Amino acid sequence: MKKVAVVLIVTLAVIAMARTAQAQESEIPDQAYVSGVAGHAQQYSLSCESRSAADWAAYWGIKIDETEFLNRLPRSDNPDEGFVGYPNDPWGYIPPASYGVHADPVAATLRAYGLDAHAGTGLSWDEVRGEVAAGRPVIVWVIGQIWAGTAREYEAQDGQIVTVANNEHTMIVIGYDKSRVHLVDALTGYTVTHTLENFLNSWNVLGNMAVIGKGSGQSGTAPASAAEGDYIVQRGDTLNKIATRLGVFWPDLAAWNHISYPYLIYPGQLLITSPNGSETETQNEEARPDGKDTYTVQRGDLLLDVAQELDVAWLQLARLNQIAPPYLLMPGTMLQIPQELVESEVEAPDTYTATRNESLIGVALYFGQDWVRMAEENHISFPYLIIAGETVLLP
Repeated sequence: MKKVAVVLIVTLAVIAMARTAQAQESEIPDQAYVSGVAGHAQQYSLSCESRSAADWAAYWGIKIDETEFLNRLPRSDNPDEGFVGYPNDPWGYIPPASYGVHADPVAATLRAYGLDAHAGTGLSWDEVRGEVAAGRPVIVWVIGQIWAGTAREYEAQDGQIVTVANNEHTMIVIGYDKSRVHLVDALTGYTVTHTLENFLNSWNVLGNMAVIGKGSGQSGTAPASAAEGDYIVQRGDTLNKIATRLGVFWPDLAAWNHISYPYLIYPGQLLITSPNGSETETQNEEARPDGKDTYTVQRGDLLLDVAQELDVAWLQLARLNQIAPPYLLMPGTMLQIPQELVESEVEAPDTYTATRNESLIGVALYFGQDWVRMAEENHISFPYLIIAGETVLLP
């Protein structure tokens, strides 16, 4: 009798679990669509993550400039910790070549703007469907234009083993039905539709990585500096993690503590956590004192970093100094610093001959051209690569 009772109880439990699973599954509709996500074409060949983040934030009413977001991302050779490489380098490679960034740093930077953003890997399709059905678009990491791909292991300088893949790219999931997925592509800003099977295969390559969340109702300004004090670095800490915990941007934390690339810290190190405890203002004055109109390029300088340090628009700095794509700087070069925030015009020639490591998007941006039209005029299709010595028309 006891045995029968036990079997009956187990059977009822199994039935209850099955009904619960069916009920949970039935709560997610077979199709859903989030309207109001406005896509824009990425400005740099490797800025898809920043473009997707800016468009995702805009849906929640937070305006973020793509270049500003890109500059706010930490830099690292580990994409799980920060942006790898130079934004206008050729796309499609894996670290230590220029690559891009994964979900964690993107979510952390979005949180710094007041958004409730969370990174995840190993997410299920039902979890993504649930987000979209609730009116929350999802940033996903895929391969190219929903291509197949192969996951690879990369050992970063910090010793971590990271999963990477050629042609890493981001899109925003805004809709689905039983057989299709609708996404906003960061490359073009267009809404595209793919089969569910192809999407799942492409999304799976990097471990079903995504950023989910929602707006929090806070303003989109940078958070206030942390209270004055010190922080002792713990084992496993990174500059980005500490900055996120303190509610400050990592470049500020690096500057306050005179930490330069590759931004390494060590257990037991004492960090200043506010500008009041450093000589940041003095350093900035020395970098660009009143009346100073030049800057001497140092070893390891990148144009984006120099522009940010000098508080000028990077494209304006490039144009004033006739630095064409791929915007490489030579140590010892004297740069003229723009004294007014006025967009300087560059007279576009009829044709342009590409040099090494150039992208169609970068060339178009420099000459003020529409890169989509430029691609059409030159019959250049995705992934819009140009090679050294190739001559392209500037419409």
